[in-house]
Amino acid sequence: MTAKERREIWLKGFNENKALMEGRVKEEIEKYRKGFCMLHFVDENGKPIAGKKVIIHQASHDFKYGANIFMLDEFKDPDDNAKYREMFSEYFNLATVPFYWDGLEPEQGKPRFDKHSPKIYRRPAPELCVEYCEENGIDAKLHCLVYDKFIPSWLLRDDMSAMEKAYEERIRQIAERYSGRLMEFEVINETLCEQGWNYKSVISEKRDIVEWAFELARKYLPYETLVINEANPIVDAAKQDYRNPYFMQIEKCLLNGASIDKIGLQHHIFTGVSAQNSEQYEAAVKNGALTVSPELYLKGLDVFAELGLPLELTEVTIPTFGETEEDEELQAELLKNIYSVWFSHPSVDTIVYWNTVEGYAYAGSPSWDENRCRGALFHHDLTPKKSALILKKLFNEIWHTDIELITDENGYVEFRGFYGDYTAEINGSAANFGIHKHCDNCTEIEL
Repeated sequence: MTAKERREIWLKGFNENKALMEGRVKEEIEKYRKGFCMLHFVDENGKPIAGKKVIIHQASHDFKYGANIFMLDEFKDPDDNAKYREMFSEYFNLATVPFYWDGLEPEQGKPRFDKHSPKIYRRPAPELCVEYCEENGIDAKLHCLVYDKFIPSWLLRDDMSAMEKAYEERIRQIAERYSGRLMEFEVINETLCEQGWNYKSVISEKRDIVEWAFELARKYLPYETLVINEANPIVDAAKQDYRNPYFMQIEKCLLNGASIDKIGLQHHIFTGVSAQNSEQYEAAVKNGALTVSPELYLKGLDVFAELGLPLELTEVTIPTFGETEEDEELQAELLKNIYSVWFSHPSVDTIVYWNTVEGYAYAGSPSWDENRCRGALFHHDLTPKKSALILKKLFNEIWHTDIELITDENGYVEFRGFYGDYTAEINGSAANFGIHKHCDNCTEIEL
């Protein structure tokens, strides 16, 4: 298959829905991602500052766009570690921090919270990650409290009472250290994939595992944002409507009183992840394109929005089908189109890309190697791919407000801007303000 043929089939869904992209998507980005703002400038005596130029600059986004931070200080070359640290803070405002139990506590009673803990590949110590985020103005989120697949070998896996106590102690310890320091906590992950796990505990057999997990999390994290997460449900929901298993699971749990604050939706396009030869890979390329459609994405998001909770794209992978410039351009265009659709939906407030650097994705077995997808945003040498550059452009130029205005005779300026924090410069002085959803964005600035 040629690069031209791949481009044609993978962009088909967007090309056939240009009216949707130019209509609903653009209109709803304008409607739901921006707010009206009025600024009133007065001098120290309260008199209006009229007829003066005001430079408005957006300093940050309320919308969260991030990636996992699993490779923080994980490279052999110190220069690569420095590049990664610089790259992450330049391209993202949110980081997913790994709290997988087998990596956090490989030895019973000796959890690896501290930043000086012994290293485990792709599992940097939580304190190392959280401190980095705090130092760089990046929000951090926990992934995840209950994921009964990645659990340490020392657990009494067949003893329900022992497992319940162990999980509670794990959550208590984490809450003690990180309550108030993280944007959100993913409580439970991929329960609808559990039937395929070959390593798990009796906890996975619980009929009320989700309700149990959220009750336990809320006990120790009473004021935190608690998230449920699941693998790739959006397209299925578009096709199955309200009979989608994840929708029905969440609805049932909410009716049972589960304290779920946010719905996590993975969207990994793992094209070629299990391909063992070129024929299998080409077949995967052809089949994968069938699910990439703005119509399907919006319909699936609309289904989950019916539950009345914020939606988060928690894990995103967009493949690159080769190492040519044309392949990179296709990945970048797919990212731009897919992110635009998600960014337009009023219920979505966060998008988290998954792996950032090529060659460092999860490889669970010879039949499952996520590196085959070439789904990272940066080359192996940490230079940005075209997809990374377009992601940066989206949030720093296209979905970004930088304007110059002139105050009227009463010292006012009015405009619409993307939600976030801002600075305003006038007469050589600067002031901070914000435009935020559900807030009164009328501010008087005295200079």
